[in-house]
Parts: sequence; C-alpha cells; structure tokens
Amino acid sequence: MYSIIGKNLNIRTPCSAFSMGLNECLLFMPYKNAGRLREITTGQEKHSKVYSLRKHWFSRYTDYIKNLQKSLEKSFPKTMHVYRVFSIGTKDFYRDLKLYFAVQKKKRSVGIDNLSLEELQLLYTMPKDVMKLTPFLLTAALPMANYVVLPIGYYFPRTFLTSQFWDLQQRLDFALLDHKYRLKHNKPLFRCVQASLNKIDDQVLREKWNEVIATLGAGRHPATQDIIECKVLFEEAPYSLKSLRRKHLRELLAIHKMTRWLPYKRQRLLDKGMVIKRMDQAIEAGGGVHKMPSDALRWALFFRGLNPVNMSTDDMRNWLGSWLTVSSTVEKKNISLLLHCPILLAYNHETNWTLLYY
Repeated sequence: MYSIIGKNLNIRTPCSAFSMGLNECLLFMPYKNAGRLREITTGQEKHSKVYSLRKHWFSRYTDYIKNLQKSLEKSFPKTMHVYRVFSIGTKDFYRDLKLYFAVQKKKRSVGIDNLSLEELQLLYTMPKDVMKLTPFLLTAALPMANYVVLPIGYYFPRTFLTSQFWDLQQRLDFALLDHKYRLKHNKPLFRCVQASLNKIDDQVLREKWNEVIATLGAGRHPATQDIIECKVLFEEAPYSLKSLRRKHLRELLAIHKMTRWLPYKRQRLLDKGMVIKRMDQAIEAGGGVHKMPSDALRWALFFRGLNPVNMSTDDMRNWLGSWLTVSSTVEKKNISLLLHCPILLAYNHETNWTLLYY
C-alpha cells in the first residue's frame, strides 16, 4: 500500500483523487511525505495570514491618508487649495510638454501641413508657456524659495503662471483682458488702412476698396466676396507686408498680441499669418466648423480677433465660416490680407464693442 501511495505522490496526484480527507491521507502516507505536506499546508496558511494582515494595514493607511487630507482641508483650506493648484498645474504642464515633443517628432516625419488643429495649437502655445514658466519653476526649486515664490505665483497667476495652472474662470477673465488690449489698437489700425487708400493706382480697385472702408466706417462689415475681390491690394503696395509703413506695422503687431520692439517685424508677421492659415486649413480638413466643439470655437475666435462671450454656437460657426471663406483664397504672397481680417471681419462686431466700451 505504501508503495502505491508513494508512486501516486511522485506523479503529483492529490490525495483528494482517492476521496480521502487530509487526516485519512496522512494516516496511510509514509512519515517523510506526510511531513512535507504539513510544511506546504502550514506555509500556505502563513502566507494567507500575512497577506490578510498586509491588506488590513494598507486599508487602514489609505483611510488615514484620506482622513488626514480632509482634516487639513478643514484646518488649512487656503493652503490646501494652493497645493492643489500647483500639483494639478504641474501635472498638466508636464503632460502638455510631453505631447509637444511628440508633435515635434510627428512634424519632422509628416510635415507641419499634415498636423491636426489641436497639434498646431500646441505648437503655437507651448513654447511661450515654457519661456514664461521656466524661470518661475527654477526659482521655486531653490532651497526655501518656494515659501516665497509659490504664494507670489498664486496671487499673480496671470503674470507668473500659464493656463495649466488657471481655473476656468481665470482662463476666461485673462483671455478677455488680453483681448481688450488688442481691441484698443483696432481703431488706430483702421486709420492706417484709410490713410493708404490714396496710394492705390488702379482706379477700379481704389473705388471698390473705398466701398469696403466706407462700410466699416458706417458700422457694418463688408461682404466676404468684396474683400476677396480686393485681395490683390495685399500682394503689393500699399498693403503688402513689405510696403507697410512703420506705424501701420506696429499696430498690426499689436492686434495680434505680438511684441512691437523686437526686430524682424515683417518676418514675424509672416510667420503668424502662416500659422493662422495652417490652422484654417486644419479646420477644413477636420470636417469644418460644424465638427468643432464649443471650447475650440471660442479659442479660435479669440485667436482671430473676436470676443466670443455671449455668442451662440451657431453665431460663432457662422462668423468663423466667413473667415475661412476669405482664408481659403489667401496665399503666402498676400498673407497680409489674413492679418488684416480682424479689422475687416470683426471691427464693428457687437461683442467687441461691448468689451471695449462697456
């Protein structure tokens, strides 16, 4: 009998195969194999107890952390709010930075003209965010400096922090402040456009362009077709980038929120115009304005010179559709037309005037 059971143990057949209980199995088992089974069974029981104990203490520790966080939020609500702002903001900034490098890699492989609208927006905004935030983060990393730097950043987020650290209300408020600054340069730019009217040699074009300017002066906006028919004026004097006077150039930089004292003004304006053109093409490639969510629409309108606050989704889409109609006819040689579209298409818009004067 021992030899039969021993053979079965060697081929790893469990005792339950003989319909025996553990005690019965041990009774008919050689002493050596019975001791081995006891060791295995006891080890499993110890492992189970250790696992249960670890699970219990881990659960207690998790509950302790949760209760501690709630206690700190009750005792120090302002401090915990500051902690959440910088914790979440840093994670979002790191995530966007990784996406930016991924988009840069994609751009090298497929070309910038094949990027999506979201990827183009990231390429445009992220370098500015890095330049703005890096000095703040480096200063905060110095010993004991975070006790001073972090509160300063918290109380002056528009100056020292980027959109990743702002809540929804701050993003809207800061976007309106930036847009209001741009709108202050609309009228001076319009005056520059008017002043160059007499420099147009072609009589037919001069009359047609005069009608466009008169429509703007009367508080309305010209039809997109009338603007397109005058696009040749932006290929040469007086409205091409190479022909613009210094004051005209400075006001054009200002309505696009670009630094006016840096060199290479015309090249920077050309680059900005091509960015807008590529974004317009990406919108069309992505299915048009009707495929864009509301947040993307609002960002697009702010970026192109129109205040979208209190505008319905249909109104935003209609306006952006008019912009895309003009943009589809623009090329690099007359990119100046696209740069002037904030005046031609949004100068008299009600939401802009409301923001500027009320």
